Amino acid sequence: MISLTFTAEHKYQLEFTPPEFWREFAEGYCGIPWMEISSDRTAIVAVNYSYLLDLLVQARLYRLSRLPSGSQLK
Repeated sequence: MISLTFTAEHKYQLEFTPPEFWREFAEGYCGIPWMEISSDRTAIVAVNYSYLLDLLVQARLYRLSRLPSGSQLK
């Protein structure tokens, strides 16, 4: 699951749950630093809309690549 919140500085904060699933994606996406919020969530702060869109597209591709064989969208 990915949820969008905003920081006190009015930046986009994407929170990813469960962090174990998203850890490989986070390690491979080196454009922006990730932060561990808790054992339940990890997050990344996107400073502008283009980073937000890139993150969402990359996260979707990552999620689709982890689906069991035969259940991916064609």
